[in-house]
Amino acid sequence: MSDTSYRADLDERSFDCTVTDDGGLVLDEAPPEGAATDISVERVGPGYLSLIVDGMSVSAAVEPLDGNRYRVTINGRMTEVQVKDERAMLLESFGLEADADAGEAEIRAPMPGLVLDVLVSKGDTVAADEGLLVLEAMKMENELSAPGPGTVEAIHVSEGDAVEKDALLIELDLDA
Repeated sequence: MSDTSYRADLDERSFDCTVTDDGGLVLDEAPPEGAATDISVERVGPGYLSLIVDGMSVSAAVEPLDGNRYRVTINGRMTEVQVKDERAMLLESFGLEADADAGEAEIRAPMPGLVLDVLVSKGDTVAADEGLLVLEAMKMENELSAPGPGTVEAIHVSEGDAVEKDALLIELDLDA
């Protein structure tokens, strides 16, 4: 298992954090002055978490709403939080949203890399999250997936092509 990164949007603020294998929560930037610096999280039941914040125990109730939004209640204070996982953040870096609307979508290289495999052909019908292309970048294989159901309109690369960051790889026509 490996650490997992998330972005939480709360009101007008965003927080990037990493949940570590041992249950720790690490903010990827320095917290505001006076904010907690040592946080660990443990699931204690469906919809309930136990947080240890700077050595103090805090209970949290988490209720899923729609999509990636949650209602979180801590010490009687309720707030809504939108959470993006690594996949959603990667799609966002491509200029796509995880719940992309109908229309044209461009799949672009998130970083320089080598096209290992093109998994679709022009005219193919694809489902949401279906793999489109495998890109090797920084010695890791990354499968780029369709942001929603649709049809492959154009493929701009072939297996073995070296691509630069933001290179247009595949164009999709997303269903309504």
